[in-house]
Amino acid sequence: MEPILNKDEYTFYLIGNVDDFTERLGRVVRLGKEEIAVFKTTDEQIYALENKSPGPRGGTIAEGIISGEVLFDPICDWKISLKDGQVLDPDTGQVRTYPVHVHGNEVRVGLVKNEGGRFHE
Repeated sequence: MEPILNKDEYTFYLIGNVDDFTERLGRVVRLGKEEIAVFKTTDEQIYALENKSPGPRGGTIAEGIISGEVLFDPICDWKISLKDGQVLDPDTGQVRTYPVHVHGNEVRVGLVKNEGGRFHE
């Protein structure tokens, strides 16, 4: 079941075109104070997660490898769901996710309104 998303709570920012993202490889996008790791799966789904490892050693996740809808964290060797950011068993934790809207070829990522600093595209 997909989470209910009230799009009125988000401002969506253009981060590129679908073709700008390489399948199974992460790309870092900065929106204001947010550093976001964006991934495209082999079935053309695009996911956006906070570029921060939930593991005890910290680090980033953009260098992770994608298999299906699972990200393999390069620092902790943990598996993270791209759908909801949940770390898969036997480990625990979660990565913040961001809503992605694809319209035509344009990819936009949503940030909660009134959260963080204001900036222009």
